[in-house]
Amino acid sequence: MGFMRSVRMVFPQIISRLWSYFIFLCSRRARLTGQSPDGREAVLLNYVLKNAERGSAESVLSAIESYAQHTWLMNIGKEKSSVLDGAVQRIDPRVALELGTYCGYSAIRIASKLTKPDSKVVSIEINPQNCSIARAIIDHAGLSLKVKVMEGTVAGKLEELDEFLEEERLPHFELIFMDHSKQCYLSDFLLLKERGMLGKGTAIVANSSTVGFPGASDFFTYLRNHSEELETEEHKCSVDPLSLPSTVTVSIYKADLPVFIH
Repeated sequence: MGFMRSVRMVFPQIISRLWSYFIFLCSRRARLTGQSPDGREAVLLNYVLKNAERGSAESVLSAIESYAQHTWLMNIGKEKSSVLDGAVQRIDPRVALELGTYCGYSAIRIASKLTKPDSKVVSIEINPQNCSIARAIIDHAGLSLKVKVMEGTVAGKLEELDEFLEEERLPHFELIFMDHSKQCYLSDFLLLKERGMLGKGTAIVANSSTVGFPGASDFFTYLRNHSEELETEEHKCSVDPLSLPSTVTVSIYKADLPVFIH
């Protein structure tokens, strides 16, 4: 009886997640902009404001994970997050850069694990609605002074990133998390590299693609072919709702770059 009751409770959640996943997958606009046609991101914000304790990053993360049990979200997810958490704790960056904010889940995870005084996260998001939602969720987590959300693209925000590093009196970012448009991984990595925004010891964490999302095969090929520049670990994971195989890479930049005058 207990088993059947558990099945009856969990099965509707699985169906709901699958349905919401395919709604997102079948929307070209959603895949390009990161905004679902059913408005789930705005619903998530209301859910977090209602159910999470204000000022508690842990409570906000738990609320997002709870919501995601029945509605698929374009977050890194709990299993993959353990890899990201490990990289953050190992590097313990003073400044981190995230590419692809979505609703702020991973930005909150990163920021909540930073231990150095005045440590900060800059997160770049192309979609203005997602930026507003992420800022509100980050504020509810009590991290608005620690996380700066920039609206735009890497190419369009290089000068602002220069100014940020100059204000922080740091030569480069110590950790970069890439979870935005997969086709942009390599080009954005090269832009940041050429701009001098990564240096020896910078960790680059990259979330791979899943079914339905164009992959970052050129970036992962670059990692494998440039072992003298980047020491890379591949972490095999599965992704809900279909337990699809996926990979998170953690690369440590080994090369010494010329200092870029910010």
